[in-house]
Amino acid sequence: MNLILDTDHCVAILRGRLKWQDRVTPNTSLLITAVTVGELIFGAHRSERLAENLALVDELLEIVTVLPFDTDAARRHGELKDTLRRAGTPLADLDLQIASIALCRGLPLVTHNTGHFNRIPGLILVDWLAPQ
Repeated sequence: MNLILDTDHCVAILRGRLKWQDRVTPNTSLLITAVTVGELIFGAHRSERLAENLALVDELLEIVTVLPFDTDAARRHGELKDTLRRAGTPLADLDLQIASIALCRGLPLVTHNTGHFNRIPGLILVDWLAPQ
C-alpha cells in the first residue's frame, strides 16, 4: 500500500512525536509531495536550528518517495479550486496541490487536517495523529 504523508505528519515524524514504523506494514511505501518538501524546507529556514532541521528533512527524504506536482495534478488543482470557490469553501493552494496529487494517484492522504481536506470529494484521508 502507498500512503502520501501531509506536511503535519512529516513534522510530527521529524520532531519524534510520531513513529511511522508502528503504522505501516512491510509492504507500505511512504510518499510525500514536492509541495510538502517546499513546506518542510521553508519551516527549517524559519527555525533557529537551520542546519539541524535541514539535516532532519534530508533524513526523511531518504525514506520516502517524492511525487511531483505534474500536469495532471495541476489540472485537477484548477478544477478543485473552482469547485470549492463556487461552494464558498475555498482551500489554500498548497493544500489543494497536495490533495490534487493524491487524487490523481488514487492514494490516501495521511493528515491531521481532516477538517478542511474533507471538503475535497473523493479524497481518502487517514489520521495517525488523532486520539485513539
